[in-house]
Amino acid sequence: MIERKSAAKIGTLVVAMVFALALSGCQKRIKGTIPVKGEKQIAFAAMAKVSLADAVNSALKSYPGIAIKAELKNVDGYLVYAVEIVTSEQTVMDLDVDAGNGSVLETGKEKKVK
Repeated sequence: MIERKSAAKIGTLVVAMVFALALSGCQKRIKGTIPVKGEKQIAFAAMAKVSLADAVNSALKSYPGIAIKAELKNVDGYLVYAVEIVTSEQTVMDLDVDAGNGSVLETGKEKKVK
């Protein structure tokens, strides 16, 4: 009888852990400094405190190379610059740069240039 109760408790614990892991994937990836709540993309430029050039330079400090694309976007409810860089290893890196302070918030996976 005791073994069944222990097994049931362990089973419940395992289910709770799996559920918690699944929910953690639904949480926000980043935490920026400028929240975006329904603003249209046209308003993003006026909201940014960091220039596009400064955001690209910040990204290039993390991954030296050539910036091929940069744009202001709403990512997880925060205003960020999404910057793509081709590195010297011929990979494309996707970086999210905070539009409020210029810090690199997240780096995407490397993609080989074809």
